[in-house]
Amino acid sequence: MHFNFFGAVPNLVFALFFLLVFFSSPIKNFEGDKEKNKTYQIIFIAASAGIFLDVFSFTYIGPSITLLIIIGILLKKTQTLLKNRKDNYPFVYFLPLFIIFLLAYKLLLGLYLYFLDPNKIIINLGIETIFEVIYSLLIASVLFYINKKFKSRISGL
Repeated sequence: MHFNFFGAVPNLVFALFFLLVFFSSPIKNFEGDKEKNKTYQIIFIAASAGIFLDVFSFTYIGPSITLLIIIGILLKKTQTLLKNRKDNYPFVYFLPLFIIFLLAYKLLLGLYLYFLDPNKIIINLGIETIFEVIYSLLIASVLFYINKKFKSRISGL
């Protein structure tokens, strides 16, 4: 099944990766086993998502893995800076962070592939990219609220 909307396809793998990292426990600022486990968890999620993105993009294996590891760690560090005591995972933080990190991923991946083979890859941040971001954001937003509802039901049991 192909989800095409104005020539744009949502990046479902990135959306799921972002949700998993966003809702994972924050990395603590102290040294210890919990901090290492959370970092390994982010690396595992990023490597898994990166393999899917690299395999289905029919390019080299590795650029998406590297970029997603960096994005995952930056996302958790950003969340610790924006920590809200009442709700650790507010939609107000999710929305701009998703847009910024998706655009950063697309731009950095395009630059990376451009430097590997300048004749094949052109960085394109046009109208199709805008629709891809909007489409991905809509799907990620629905998944965000499903996750929040699911977590609230589990904690209510």
